[in-house]
Amino acid sequence: MKNINKKKKKKKDYAPYFFIAPLVIIMFVFLAIPIIKAAIMSFQYWYIAKPSADGNYFLGFDNYSKVLTDKYFFNSVKVTVFYTVVTVTARFILGFLAALLLNHAFKGRGLARSLLIIPWAVPEVVACLVWILMYDRDYGIINFLLNNANILSQNIAYLQDVNVALPAAMVVNIWKGFPFVAIMLLAGMQSISKDLFEAADMDGANSLHKIRHVIIPSIKPVSMIVFLLLIIWTIKDYAIAYVLTKGGPSRATEILTIYVQQNAFKYFDFGKASAAGMIMLVFSLIFTFIYFKALKGGEQEV
Repeated sequence: MKNINKKKKKKKDYAPYFFIAPLVIIMFVFLAIPIIKAAIMSFQYWYIAKPSADGNYFLGFDNYSKVLTDKYFFNSVKVTVFYTVVTVTARFILGFLAALLLNHAFKGRGLARSLLIIPWAVPEVVACLVWILMYDRDYGIINFLLNNANILSQNIAYLQDVNVALPAAMVVNIWKGFPFVAIMLLAGMQSISKDLFEAADMDGANSLHKIRHVIIPSIKPVSMIVFLLLIIWTIKDYAIAYVLTKGGPSRATEILTIYVQQNAFKYFDFGKASAAGMIMLVFSLIFTFIYFKALKGGEQEV
């Protein structure tokens, strides 16, 4: 009997490893191996457009030097920083305002919540195709409405104009992403104890005082996590900018992910693209580390 019980205990001890094994294998094959391969390629000659007789020989830090002396790399960094700051800030503010609105009971609140999720639920490529039609210079509804309102004197080619393409792409990103912020912050608001609001009422606090002194401090942990997630997701954003403009016109919307893609699959310099990808990975890991620290801090506060 003792031997049977020992065998059962051993099986129970190993059971969790069997359940987690498929996930570990998938992550290793589709995440770890490509990252390791890219890291190796970043130190090698992988310029397929100009193959070398020596093959993929070791270059040291030459690929990194090429990236860090490339004016287009710094252009993509500038575009990415601007794109990230504006879209993250706008999504957070709009999401917070939407959450405040939906936190109050009103007729049709259930329908409003359902409609709010639609932009977030629509696949990015589908959303971009819809916005491309809306942005169309000759047949787009945006030019049609603005012309009828006498705001525009002539049609604008939103995705072909160097001065307008990036803001146009950011509008799509903001529209697509703010519902996630609203849902997360709304969940945080609804977990706030009603006693805090009753105490605020007894002190004669108005709505603005409640927002400032009750709601904002109470949802601070979830707000930090959401804010950092938005930064991480925006840094590695690719689909929206690529489908809308492919980084153009004149590199006006060429964020870092598109810069890496263009170097790899347009110019076929996989070594340089891998080096740029590794630099981008380092920045992403920094924000990921901050995210986990904030997550841990949030759990302690809760």
